[in-house]
Parts: sequence; C-alpha cells; structure tokens
Amino acid sequence: MKWMFKFVFLAAALWSGYWYFGARAQEKIYVDLLTEGRDQGWTAESRNLGVSGFPNRFDTTLTDLNFRDPSGRWGWRGEEFQIKALSYQLNHIIMAWPGKQELETPEGSIDIIAELLRASLVVSPSTNLPLSRFQIEGENLDIESEKLGPASIGQLNGAVFQDEDMATRYRLGIDLADIEPPQSLTRRLGGGSIFSGPIESFKLSALLDFDREIDRLALESGQPPLPVRAEIEQSTLLWGTSELTISGTLEKGSNGFVAGDLRFDVKNWEPLLDVFKQVSNLTTTELLTLKRALDGAAGGGNLVFTIVFENGESNIGPFTIGPAPVYPF
Repeated sequence: MKWMFKFVFLAAALWSGYWYFGARAQEKIYVDLLTEGRDQGWTAESRNLGVSGFPNRFDTTLTDLNFRDPSGRWGWRGEEFQIKALSYQLNHIIMAWPGKQELETPEGSIDIIAELLRASLVVSPSTNLPLSRFQIEGENLDIESEKLGPASIGQLNGAVFQDEDMATRYRLGIDLADIEPPQSLTRRLGGGSIFSGPIESFKLSALLDFDREIDRLALESGQPPLPVRAEIEQSTLLWGTSELTISGTLEKGSNGFVAGDLRFDVKNWEPLLDVFKQVSNLTTTELLTLKRALDGAAGGGNLVFTIVFENGESNIGPFTIGPAPVYPF
C-alpha cells in the first residue's frame, strides 16, 4: 500500500504546484491588463486583486473598480467584480457583479443594483480566443438612468451561441420578465393611460451575421465586429392586454440605412396605434386613413402588417411612416 500513498502524495504535490503557478500566472494577466490599459490612456484602477479557489478553481476578485476610456465618454465603476474559472477548463469562466455598478455613457450615467447578476463565457481554445457562447442571467435588477429615470427587470436571461458551420453567425436569445419601464417613457406613450403596469414579458430570438468573427483580435482592434444581417424569428412582447409578435429580416443597406422588412401580428392593436400616433410624422388625415385601412385589415381579429425598409424610408403599404433605421442597427 505504500506505493499508493506515495502516488497520492506525488499527485497532490504536482496539482498544488500547478494550481499555485496557475494562480500567479492568472493574477499577472489581470495586473498586466490594467497596466496596459493605463499605458494606452485608460483609467484602470482596482483596490484589491487576488486569486483563490484551491484546488479546483481560479477565483479572481476585483474590488473598487474604476475604468474609463481615453475619451472620458465611457466608464464603469463597480463595488466588486468576480471572475471564476475551473482549473482544468480555463476557456470557460463565470463572471458575477455583486453590489452597485455605475456605467457612464455619452447619454448619461446608469446605475444598476441586482439581487443576482452573473454570466458565463466560453471561448474556443485557440490563439485568437473566438467566442463560443455567452450567457447572462439576472434577478430583480433596479436600474437608474440619468436620462430616463428609474426602471426595473424582474428576470433577465440572455445567450449568444456561435454557429457550428459559420464562424461569423451567432444565435441570440433574450428573455425578460416583469419589466417596469421608465415613467418618462410611459408618459410619452399617453401618460400611462394607454399602457399601465409592468411589461409581462419580452422574448427575442434571432440569427445574427457579423462582418467578422467575434474574437480577441477583433475586440483589441478598437473596431468591434458589426452585424450585417439579422434574421428575427418569432419574438413576442406582452404588455397589458396587447400582445405583439415580430419576425423578419434586416440587413445593411447600400445607403447607410437598414434594409429589409418586419412582419407584425398584434392582438388588441388599438393601444399600439395610439402609441404610434405620438411618434409618427403622419398628418391627421393620413392617420385617419391608416386607421381605416388597419380596421379593414384586422377584420375584428389580430392586426397583421409588414413594415418595409428601403431607400432610407419605412413603409406600410403605400404609406411612408418615417425614415428607416440608420445602420449599424
């Protein structure tokens, strides 16, 4: 039996050595990233950086984070950020954002406090580290936007998966529940008289084609990959007594606008038309004509129509309802 104890002791010693040197190497990577960012003009600060999790994980915790890009337009301050990786599967990491997170954007600051906010990232084991899949989940997110005011999300689930056959294609899924939109938004939509209470759910499913693969090299270039085509599968929004289903295809047009079409299937569509009246540029006469056309198309049931984006315009049948979205979408 002595040989067995010697073998176990040797294996434990080798694994302990592997974990120790791996932990030091991982800590050095994050320190080097902070240093490199500062050398490039970023504000990159963290009060504490340590690696724990022996023997099966490398758990890195950063506290009192302060990041800001050289232009000063984008920033992130966080009480804590956790990065966890299995010591035998380093291409799969878990991230968590406990505490308060403060984002600075060109449109103003956004504060996020969540009961749970974590994500899983898997990259393929090659030198350029292409994204294989990314998943995020959250519970009871309170969001305070400087521009729009307070909002909240009860449940958040999202995922991006790389297609097995086409490296530049990714499947996107988003599932949100119990959404309290900002009051500044609902006031614009009729002061709450049209829609009241939380949005029950929003579900989006799409296939996205990018101009190049999402990997380390693309992100380090400072010019992240851009979507060139989006195939939106059956996606739904439930708010009050209205149910909206959307599908269609959008792609990069030749004139700086988005081209394609979106098909809408709307249950209890009249409140949505009231919202549309407030954001469209149609005249009163045109809106009345459109209302009569929609009444006829619905025939007392669901309203089904298609918005076509072409030549920089958005059209419903013969009606031009406004400009097409600007690319990139």
